[in-house]
Order: sequence, then C-alpha cells, then structure tokens
Amino acid sequence: MQKKRNYIFLFFIVCFIVFISFYRDYFFRCINAMLLAWDYETDYPMPAHLDFFEQLEYDTVVNLKWVFTIFFSFVFYLISHFTIKHLFENKQYTKITGYAFLGLISVSAFFMGIGVISSSLSERMYEFARFIMGIAQSPLVLMILIPAFILTEKEKQKN
Repeated sequence: MQKKRNYIFLFFIVCFIVFISFYRDYFFRCINAMLLAWDYETDYPMPAHLDFFEQLEYDTVVNLKWVFTIFFSFVFYLISHFTIKHLFENKQYTKITGYAFLGLISVSAFFMGIGVISSSLSERMYEFARFIMGIAQSPLVLMILIPAFILTEKEKQKN
C-alpha cells in the first residue's frame, strides 16, 4: 500500500514539476521577448496576465527577472525538499538537498561577482551564472538526488 501511495505521490510531483517548468520557461520567454521588442522599438503584446510588465521601466523589468529567478529556484527547492522528505526517512537527505541548492546559488553569485569586478569577463561570467541558475530552476537537482539517495540506501542495506 505504501508503494502505491509513493507512485501516486510521484505522479503528482512529476505533473507539478512539468507544469512549473513549462510555465517558468513561458514566463521568461515572454519577458525576454518584450525586452527585445523594447530594444528594437517594436511592439510585443504581452499575455493578459503578464501585461503589467509593460507599465514598468526597462531596468525595473531586468531587475525583476533576478527576483523571479530566485523565486523559481526557491519553488524548485521546495518541491525537491518536500519530495525527498516524503520518499526518504533520512533527515540528512533533506539537508543535502538544501546544500545543493545553496551551493548552486552561491556558485552563480560568485561568478556574477567576478563578472561585475572584471568587465572583460562580464558577459562570459553572466552566461555561466545564468546556466548554473538554470539548473537550480529545473528538476535536474531532484533527478540526480533521488537516484543517489536510492543507491545510498541500497548500500546501507548491504552492510
């Protein structure tokens, strides 16, 4: 019975992750398209639920993108934390999950800092920091941790 509940739980988690992942991608594509349209002084009609961005200044929207980047990273952390907590009894695993996300955000912030300090490296550091934050805003961390923790549990059972 417990296995059946875990499968049902995982099914809903996967559906939720797919939804959040697609929405996050859609959200940032809309904002980036609007910013690009502003760069080229053309029109881009935002979807109705995002049209309030059109009333904001360019720099405000760019800064809000960072806020939403942190927000979506936090959402994926919460999903990962909740899933790991549900699937495994070991509390260390939830700590490792938190450290993984904290590590990704820290590495990203470090490279952004290098980019701010060194203008010649600015664009490359931004791209790398953005890539790292992309990992934090995806199910990839969870997809790595679950098999790693399953293998750890199997190793513990052998000993």
